[in-house]
Amino acid sequence: FQLFALYPHMNVRKNIGFPLLAQGTPGIEIRRRVEETAKLLRIDHLLNKSVSGLAGGDRQRVALGRAIVRRPKCFLMDEPLGTLDTEFRDLMVHELRELHNRIHATTVYVTHDQMEAMSMADKLAVMNHGVIEQFGTPREIYDRPATMFVADFIGSPPMNFLGFGGGLSKGAKEILVQGAKVAVPEVREDIAPADMALGIRPEHIRFDDASKLRGAIYSTEYLGTTQIVAVETSGGIIKARVPAEIRLNAGDHVGLALSSARLSLFEKGSGRAVRTAIYDGASQGRAHHG
Repeated sequence: FQLFALYPHMNVRKNIGFPLLAQGTPGIEIRRRVEETAKLLRIDHLLNKSVSGLAGGDRQRVALGRAIVRRPKCFLMDEPLGTLDTEFRDLMVHELRELHNRIHATTVYVTHDQMEAMSMADKLAVMNHGVIEQFGTPREIYDRPATMFVADFIGSPPMNFLGFGGGLSKGAKEILVQGAKVAVPEVREDIAPADMALGIRPEHIRFDDASKLRGAIYSTEYLGTTQIVAVETSGGIIKARVPAEIRLNAGDHVGLALSSARLSLFEKGSGRAVRTAIYDGASQGRAHHG
């Protein structure tokens, strides 16, 4: 689907109907199914148009129509929006989701765009060099990443990582990060001394002068109602998503308060998430080779 593979010498009607013609389907049945499919995709007004003169989004709809007209039980879509510009891509994300809800066919959708995947999927499989790192709903994967790879890949900006040393004891509810005590979800396993990382999403950080975890404003990125603030700490840059009305200047010193209920803990060596209270019942760890 990334390359439309349409026949340029045929019009839209013939392109959609070609698979049925190749199967020996009667002409009357071909006409009925082609028109039914074109209406479903809202391209029935283009049936007699040449595909070579169509815009990218319409060409993609024709390619989809050629697959749908066969009435398969499962679709495999490999980077179907990869060649479209941003405007058409946003439109097609909505239309593909709506189409899926109407035809109720299982769809396996491959994409390298994490926002595309998050907005469309009922279930996500995040792969890394042929290994499924995590499988679950978009919310599960965003809120409870099973590995540091998943945490870094899903989200924009991605999850922040703050390193800390030592092991973890079952039942622990507090760790020491950059000289500051940080409350964490109750740890549910013993971890031998090793390099560890605390993970926190940018939107789960707020500024608090009373916090001992501190840094200096490095840069700000205005996004309308919010802003992304990069804070330089002793352990590296941390990004926070805060309301746009907060006035900040480069060099300002701020305290960082982390939402303890939204923290993840990871073993740096393996990259896996430590089992804590918020991970109970969640899928964790590398799953399958593909």
